[in-house]
Amino acid sequence: MKKVGLIINPIAGMGGRVGLKGTDGQTILTEAKRLGAKQVSPQRTIKALERLIPLKNSIELVTYPREMGEQVAKQCGFNSRIIGSITKGKTTSDDTKQACKNFLDLNIDILLFAGGAGTARDI
Repeated sequence: MKKVGLIINPIAGMGGRVGLKGTDGQTILTEAKRLGAKQVSPQRTIKALERLIPLKNSIELVTYPREMGEQVAKQCGFNSRIIGSITKGKTTSDDTKQACKNFLDLNIDILLFAGGAGTARDI
């Protein structure tokens, strides 16, 4: 059985949609929301996971809690393995970095992530 790690940065892509550069930092995120930005990475992850549904009995989906993967995995019908914890109540780049360390310890076969340039850098 192959292990697939899943990380979602739930705020990725919000700033660009409203003409801001990324969503790095609480100030930019607050402004993006004020301008009407909505989350896009969870929906993008759903599209990706829908492609894996036919394989769900032959892969182990490993993810982080709540909005970092657990919620979307459940929504797509995956019985995923939840590891780690979100440290400050809201996800941060530290959570992404810790998730990657945990995935390395678990020797995952492939990583699926939904995020922007900052998330890719953290990974």
